[in-house]
Amino acid sequence: MTEAASKKESKDKAKKRPKSSKKWMRVTFLIGKWLSIPVLCVVALAVGLVLGYVYLGKRPMDDVYEAETWRHLYDLVFSQT
Repeated sequence: MTEAASKKESKDKAKKRPKSSKKWMRVTFLIGKWLSIPVLCVVALAVGLVLGYVYLGKRPMDDVYEAETWRHLYDLVFSQT
């Protein structure tokens, strides 16, 4: 064997990780992937509320996250008129 081939072999062995380490990395990645979807949905909802209420509705930003505002909007949409 040449010296370059033996160095390459030793690098390959050094790069290999134990199976338990790979398993934890995979589990962590899967948990992160599954949790990122609901988090991104909540962020999109918050951004959409601000864009719709403040920029399209021309209302103050202070009112966006008040429950009374959305209760009033619900009453307007679902009133029996």
